[in-house]
Amino acid sequence: MLTLQKTTDAVKEEIEQDLYLLDLLKQDLINVSALARQFLPKIKKENPKATPESIFVAIKRYVETTKKESVSESMREILAGSKLYTTNDVVHATLKRNNEVSRKLAEISKLINWEDDEVFFVNQGSGEITVILDMKNSVFLKDLQKYEIERTENLTIISVRETLQKGKPRSIDVPGVYAYFMNRLSRKSINIIAVTSTYTQVTFAFNKNDFIRAYETLQQSIDYFRKRTK
Repeated sequence: MLTLQKTTDAVKEEIEQDLYLLDLLKQDLINVSALARQFLPKIKKENPKATPESIFVAIKRYVETTKKESVSESMREILAGSKLYTTNDVVHATLKRNNEVSRKLAEISKLINWEDDEVFFVNQGSGEITVILDMKNSVFLKDLQKYEIERTENLTIISVRETLQKGKPRSIDVPGVYAYFMNRLSRKSINIIAVTSTYTQVTFAFNKNDFIRAYETLQQSIDYFRKRTK
């Protein structure tokens, strides 16, 4: 019984890494026998007694269990209603956190042209402050160079914005929305430089060389659920 539970837990972990895969399994669009053989080498590390047959059974049981859950419907609705927005020539800088840096960033925020959707994201850690802003405005950081820990230029950001509809679920209330996008990107070996979010938007920063693949991956993910909510 313990051996079977190990297989069940391992299968659940593998499937939950990719909600796109779970959705296909629910629609019976995946060859479960082939998937079981694909999972076998990895699951055997957790349970040496695992077989293609036991993995097959575990997959089928897990899919049947999740079909009874309704939480994914809210997530599907959010994903289908999302839109992408992009900005090129962005800089990502990490600075030491202190009063001088905080004061300067507050001053810089007053110089940002918010009406033109200029980028200015600030994320504070215990000893660091990360700033993401347009390249043309990075000159404002000149006085803070002595506090600079790292600086990455030539980035592109892609923002995923939710549709604002009264009474509709928000991603902050539905588990798995942001994780879904991040998982899709990681499975394509696309490196995410930074992630920042607000109430209705999550923004990813990428190296410009990864932009096309990242955009296509995110748009395909949104389109997939749009087709299934019509």
